[in-house]
Amino acid sequence: NHFLKQIIERIEKLKFKCENILLCHEAQNEYEKKNYQQAIDIYSNILDQYNDDHIALYGRAKLYMTLKELDKALIDIERVIRLKPHWAKGYYCRSEILFEMKRCTAALLSSLQGLSIDPEDHIGKRIMARHLHAVLHDNDNNETAITTENELDTLLSTNDTTTEMITSGTTDMKLLMCRSTSSASCLCTLFDCKYLCARDFECSICVNVLWFPVTTPCGHVFCRECLIRSIDNTQVQCPMCKSSLEEFFPMLIQSHVNKTEIISQIIESYFPNEFNERQQLYEHENIEGATIPRLPINNIISTIFEIPIFVCVLALPYCTCPLHVFEPRYRLMMRRTIETQSRTFGMCKYDQETDTFADYGTLLFIRGLVYTRDGRSIVDTIGQRRFHIIDRGERDGYNTARIQLIQDHPIEHDEFDDLYQINRNTYNRVRVWFDQLDAYQRTLISRQLEGYPPCDNLTDESTDGPSWAWIMLNLLPIEANLQYTALISQSYRTRLQIINDTIDFLLNHQQQQQQTITSTTDES
Repeated sequence: NHFLKQIIERIEKLKFKCENILLCHEAQNEYEKKNYQQAIDIYSNILDQYNDDHIALYGRAKLYMTLKELDKALIDIERVIRLKPHWAKGYYCRSEILFEMKRCTAALLSSLQGLSIDPEDHIGKRIMARHLHAVLHDNDNNETAITTENELDTLLSTNDTTTEMITSGTTDMKLLMCRSTSSASCLCTLFDCKYLCARDFECSICVNVLWFPVTTPCGHVFCRECLIRSIDNTQVQCPMCKSSLEEFFPMLIQSHVNKTEIISQIIESYFPNEFNERQQLYEHENIEGATIPRLPINNIISTIFEIPIFVCVLALPYCTCPLHVFEPRYRLMMRRTIETQSRTFGMCKYDQETDTFADYGTLLFIRGLVYTRDGRSIVDTIGQRRFHIIDRGERDGYNTARIQLIQDHPIEHDEFDDLYQINRNTYNRVRVWFDQLDAYQRTLISRQLEGYPPCDNLTDESTDGPSWAWIMLNLLPIEANLQYTALISQSYRTRLQIINDTIDFLLNHQQQQQQTITSTTDES
């Protein structure tokens, strides 16, 4: 995992920084006990491991100056200035060392350099004033020009070493105080944004903080949804290194790839604000507008709500509708739909006259979905309720619509018995036609229908009428426009009439074929 490796390396640097802070604090304690050599040894141990630690160099330079080892002090502070050229305290410390070496002019120049960085530093002004006084009075050899003991203690006190560890440099640091001790000066953890910040956890595709991070076999990390959508529109390969993901991708889109927990927990723990903002963004983009109310088949309430629309074929209630989904926009739509509780979307046929999808359609429920290696999907759906389009929209490339469910008009009491009998008679006529087909055709139809449908009775509560009628409207060779008329019709009698007219034609055709066969047999 290349991403995690980089983060761990940054964390290791943070850990090392924290250890150095604690060692510097220990060196400060030794200084206060006047154990100067022990304090120097601690700083030297830090520099043996990390020779560019300017805090350790700064502290050791001050200790050398206290011990009057001015040459060593000057070497250390020169390194500090090279490492931190914009840190005023380095120049002030060097000016004091030079002043101790009776090099007043050089000391003045060094203090002026520090003031050029921070002109309002009152301590720097006092240091510069003393050095200027010595230069003007030519007191390089005058011991009275040397800083008094009290001033020296103020300037060289190692108590400000801890302060510099917090404020030095251009990077803001947050210092967390240890809660296990009453000492307010206990430094236990340092969080340095230079080595670890929210931008380190951005997805390279969406440039947002990672949400549900997943790690590819090649070691790169992306948001799960970003990686899937990237592959939808390109080849099945890593967006970073172009390594093949043909084995990995099917597992990813079937949710068989776990979230990279350590990365997710780091983001949630160290960047809670960014984590919450990213969660809200994800919910807005992927959940809002895609969740559909779960609707019972016999629901008679005409609720208006928004759904995604698949523009393809005419689907009918109670009828299966297998789909082969390969377009990127519909891949996305299927993934979002199957993650909702309802697992439902709208199907409408294309209307050539208006160059958009039809005004009426059918809700399809996803019963099952199988992904191929390259991200395509075979979707098993079945029709539910019919709906009417209120207005149209678009979302991430696919169509959406606000819809209202439709249902059959209530059956008048005085015509219910008549319609009930027509329902039974029509079913029987369709069965006669089916039984007269050859065995091969009957087998194919039975497989397609998952068994020949029984005749469900007509009831007052039904919103779309008996299911067998819809199944036969989908099965029989009926013209597409006539099927659409049946879909939008709110009269069950009209749909039965369409079926009866079709059966009349088919039975006549079967009778003519039988007569032709009989005539041919008689002639031979």
